[in-house]
Amino acid sequence: MIVVVVTAIGVCSALWSWTRIKRLARLPLRHLELVWIALAVQLILFEYLARHIPLWTSNALHFATYGLTVAFILINRHLPGAWLIAAGTSANLIAITANGGTMPADMGAWKRAGLREIPPDVFENSAALSSPRLAFLGDVFAVPAGWPLANVFSVGDVLIVIGGTYLAHRWCAVPTERLELSLTAT
Repeated sequence: MIVVVVTAIGVCSALWSWTRIKRLARLPLRHLELVWIALAVQLILFEYLARHIPLWTSNALHFATYGLTVAFILINRHLPGAWLIAAGTSANLIAITANGGTMPADMGAWKRAGLREIPPDVFENSAALSSPRLAFLGDVFAVPAGWPLANVFSVGDVLIVIGGTYLAHRWCAVPTERLELSLTAT
């Protein structure tokens, strides 16, 4: 959820005038419901269901949320910053796939964030693994314990936040008519 919160902060940083707010309101996002469904499923899965359903079901639901997100990105690939969001999502999906459905977390980052140990038979979207594959794509950064939103995050997460922030700033800075005209030309 840290990615959602920090991206929201990045988007809000573009909204310092009524004109920019109106421009962002005209952003032609197609099928936004895909993202809302993916977020809702992840929230329910990670907070409630994962400890009560079989591991294979948790993995399937987790991958399904990525499928919804990838579909949303492909549908909206014409927007500024979409390629950064796609790169970040791809990096995360590659790391998760390489590690059997779990994002590998660096043990040092995990401890700095003050996160609890996870039993091996319980699904978590991110966990400190003993032998992770493609560990450099995993959660290698940490917001330290004691700070708001203390957690671990990945290079892919950083790209997603930068892409979302860039999208908002780019869309809000240029008169909407010019951006919409450039979108229809592609």
